[in-house]
This record gives sequence, C-alpha cells and structure tokens, in this order.
Amino acid sequence: MNMVSRMDGTALPNWQSLNSSKNGAGYRIREADGFFRHSERNEAVVRFVGIIIVMGTFVQWTFPNANALGDPMLTKVLLAVAFSLIGLAVYSFATRGHRCEVLYDPGHSEIHIYHLSRRDEPKSAMKLSLNDVKSIYVKRPETTGTPAELRVRLKNSIREICVIRGDNEEIESLHRHLCRDIRLAESA
Repeated sequence: MNMVSRMDGTALPNWQSLNSSKNGAGYRIREADGFFRHSERNEAVVRFVGIIIVMGTFVQWTFPNANALGDPMLTKVLLAVAFSLIGLAVYSFATRGHRCEVLYDPGHSEIHIYHLSRRDEPKSAMKLSLNDVKSIYVKRPETTGTPAELRVRLKNSIREICVIRGDNEEIESLHRHLCRDIRLAESA
C-alpha cells in the first residue's frame, strides 16, 4: 500500500495542522490555514512597517535644511534612498510567504518545497532531488506551543532546510510515511 492511498484522508483524518491531497503519482502536504493564524497577523504588521519606512522618505523633505557639515540636499537624498531600500526589503520579506507546502514526486524522485502567500500562491520554490538528500528528520519543539519541523539535510552542504511545520505527532507521522514511501520508490 503506497502513500497516495494513505494520504487521501482515509488513514490520517485527524490532522489539525497539515492538509494532504493527491498530486499525480505523489502527494502534497501543506500547513493548515488556521494553525498558523498568528503568522498572517505578523506578516501584515511587518508589511505595514515596511510601508511606513518607505513613507518616511517623504517626511524628511518637509523639514527645513539643517546647518550641518556637508550638503543638506545630498544628505536628504541619501536618507531617502536608504529608507526606500530598507522599507522595500522589509516589505518583500513580509510578502515572500511564511506557510510551507511540500510536494513528493516519486516518479522523478524529487521533493518540491513551496512558500505560500496569504492567497495560497507559491512565492518561492525549491526542488530537491532525493539523490542530493542526506537525511530527513524531525526537529522537535523546544517549548510547548511551538510547532515541530520536518527538516532536510543535503549531502553537499551543511545547510538544513525546513520543509514543513506542524504538530509534533503529525510531523512524526508524516516523516514515517514519507521515509517509507521513499524506500518503496527506491526499491521498485
């Protein structure tokens, strides 16, 4: 029995922090909407801060020039550029997507990792070949109330990638099923 039939909701119906669905020969797991509701609020706050910082570039032009060393116009231009770049960087960080989705494709022996926006659109994607994966493991939460993480360690890098977050028991169950399906796909 492969993972696709288990992941269609019949064997694991009580997941609260993860949603599963079929996708071709593989399956797709995504972080549930309500479980990470605070991340949406934080994302909105950070976007607002980014907009305020960009708007700060215009506020400085309302003040009279100060008698300081150097050219006051050059100082205002440099501050405007700095505020704009910092504000745009903060805003783009907030809109990059903080909910994750993982897609397992046994036909191509790949794991796709997506970061989803608030509208469930993929904002960034990463494709990992199973040949490049050294290990897949669960990082348990250090404190209660924080989610566990399914992480991937690559062979040619010391970097670890957070694949998906969720309830500790659900992530451990996903880890068991994913590793079992990878072994089944490699032996076939």
